[in-house]
Amino acid sequence: MRPLDNKYLILLTVFISVLSILNVISGKLSDLPIWPTVVGAGIICYWITFPITDVVSEVYGKANAQFLVWMGFLANAMVLGLSTWAVALTPHETYAHQDAFATVLGSVPIIILASLCAYLAAQTHDVWAYHFWKRVTGGKHMWLRNNLSTISSQLIDSIIFNGIAFYIFGSWDIHTMIGATVGYWLLKICIAIVDTPLVYLLHFWLTGHWSPAQKAEADTSESA
Repeated sequence: MRPLDNKYLILLTVFISVLSILNVISGKLSDLPIWPTVVGAGIICYWITFPITDVVSEVYGKANAQFLVWMGFLANAMVLGLSTWAVALTPHETYAHQDAFATVLGSVPIIILASLCAYLAAQTHDVWAYHFWKRVTGGKHMWLRNNLSTISSQLIDSIIFNGIAFYIFGSWDIHTMIGATVGYWLLKICIAIVDTPLVYLLHFWLTGHWSPAQKAEADTSESA
């Protein structure tokens, strides 16, 4: 297992920052010109977390990747508590934006509840699946385990998040939920495929080698 360093802390900071803001913006739904189904704004930034967990799994090991996941969970829980407290505060008589404030942040508890459940299930699965496929492939083909783990994890995330946020506590019927979930998942698959070069770029940034195979060859040459 590679010792932790400042680069790991940078990835941890990005990871937690993304998770904290996406729960505020996920309540906004939008129609993207390039996609036929409704899309939550949070999907724009959530995809960043999966390449990070995968490359941390690869470079720093499973335990450090799972630590990343738990720190993200803690950040989400803190956002839930602080946003609920902020909305509940009695506004000063000169503050004229309480309704708008509550409209934006009032939905956050439900969004974060859904996000916490989906996030913990999906990210824990992602860490497990990445190392499962790493064993299956004998440590080769990082692009394959990155995509297989991310694609399956994103399906879990979409089902749980949409089911809780927009079906159980929202206004979607079952047909809308299934359609949106499939649409979300297909979009996430496309993003996962497109962001594969980012995983290799992060691996190079962390290790100075483009792939684990290249790093293993270099380590072998140095020890010979």
